Amino acid sequence: MNRLIWMAGFVVAAAITGVSCDKVKSPEPEISTPDTATNPMDKTASERKAFTQAAQKELDELRIAVANLRTKAEAASQESKAKLRQQVERLELELRQTQQRLAELGTASAQTWSQLKEAFTQSLEKLKTEIDNKRKNSPEN
Repeated sequence: MNRLIWMAGFVVAAAITGVSCDKVKSPEPEISTPDTATNPMDKTASERKAFTQAAQKELDELRIAVANLRTKAEAASQESKAKLRQQVERLELELRQTQQRLAELGTASAQTWSQLKEAFTQSLEKLKTEIDNKRKNSPEN
């Protein structure tokens, strides 16, 4: 009799398990793709890229301004030409140095990026101020 009860229990358990296996699917693992809007590494990379692109655009505009100053220096009178050329050459040197800082910023590690960004920003602001001053004080203005 024990054996009969045991077999009946086994059959019932097997039937329940078999029925439930047909109706319930095992959960499939969810494959999630990283959301770039919430992934801090991607967000930081995109912010860095946006910053460097905007900075490069500013440098390109400043390069044009320096070229215009060079043109004005060449057209200046003899006595002021040498002085203006020297000033433009100094601006061109600062422009190249600022461009180099931007290049360093583009390859900076996460640890050094903030420091290099600050150095670049200061260099850029100094350059912009000097160019603006030269524009205001250049002949024919």
